[in-house]
Amino acid sequence: MKALEIKKDIYWVGAKDWNLREFHGYATPKGSTYNAYVLLDEKITLVDGVKHYMSREHIERVKSVVDFSQISYVVVNHVEMDHSGNIPEIMKLAPQAKILTNAAGKQALEAHFDTTGWQFELVKTGDTVSIGKRTLAFMTTPMLHWPDSMMTYVPEEKLLLSNDGFGQHLAVDAFFVKDAPFDMVMEYAKSYYANILYPFGAQAEKALHTAGDMGLEIEMIAPSHGLIWQGQAEVGAILGAYARWASGQDAGKAVIVYDSMWGATAALAETAMGVLQESGIPVSKHCLANENVSEIMPAFLDAKYVLIGNPTLNNQLFPRVAGFLTYMKGLGPKNKTALAFGSYGWRPGVVNQIQQVFDELGWQSVPPFEERYTPKSDVREKFAARVRELLQL
Repeated sequence: MKALEIKKDIYWVGAKDWNLREFHGYATPKGSTYNAYVLLDEKITLVDGVKHYMSREHIERVKSVVDFSQISYVVVNHVEMDHSGNIPEIMKLAPQAKILTNAAGKQALEAHFDTTGWQFELVKTGDTVSIGKRTLAFMTTPMLHWPDSMMTYVPEEKLLLSNDGFGQHLAVDAFFVKDAPFDMVMEYAKSYYANILYPFGAQAEKALHTAGDMGLEIEMIAPSHGLIWQGQAEVGAILGAYARWASGQDAGKAVIVYDSMWGATAALAETAMGVLQESGIPVSKHCLANENVSEIMPAFLDAKYVLIGNPTLNNQLFPRVAGFLTYMKGLGPKNKTALAFGSYGWRPGVVNQIQQVFDELGWQSVPPFEERYTPKSDVREKFAARVRELLQL
């Protein structure tokens, strides 16, 4: 369990969670990593911790390059437990170390742990701390995605330790983006943004602008999950992607999300897909019986049109549809044009609950469409007309 040198005297000392398959509702089919870093300098600095059950691996990696008694600073960029879970153990091993965090970070640490005896030095955007030949510069990024979130920049190395920004829930036998298929890494970075940072587009844009205002030259981005971005091409690619995602601009695509019990709602979904394809609109169709909600959300980043279908069950929304609406609504996609549709047996009107979510999100929409039992050809044509009406908005 040795550390990996990512720059001269800067080491990755994190842990790879190969077996993680779920992260509070977010499917992680390729696991994740909890990245932490050690900077060897006059004042040795550890940046971030790991999830509690990966603590031994993390500590052994730190010990492979430095004894804990030599650590001067522990930077806590974010207090969510996948980054701070083993901070109490670290502070027992390095009681002399001072924690560098912001005011919200200190409050969160005190809420999670017994911080008696811990030393704090609070920082805010623009503050710097000299650790010898290097400087730590801080940029607070509140609500990206917790109130305490911040990033640490090392100007002498043009290195951004970005915590949850620019990460991916991805564990592979590589440490750098260059050593993995680029399209795969971008896919997982997109999924990470869509499922975790989507509600905070304004904050993401602000962070990008703040980085520009601070004149940050970035040659390497070392996030707290996934692979490390290095070089102008990679850094430019992920910064550009974040700028697009945060802006809320779509790619004019459509996404259909539905569930079905006896095929009626599925038939309507198929009809909608045909209309969209005939209209030249790229479309993806997702059945909730087969996909995790988090696997669907990346499509929303590119979608202008959203169609959600429900099979009524016990005069209610179908449970998987209801669950998806809750998950999606929490992420708060903006500027969509939507259509609710579905089938029922003896009580119509349940699709109005989907429409209510559209209204709460401030989306444009056409009236919901629903049919009793199996939609015949004439009904499918009426529904096709409703989809075409959607495209005229």
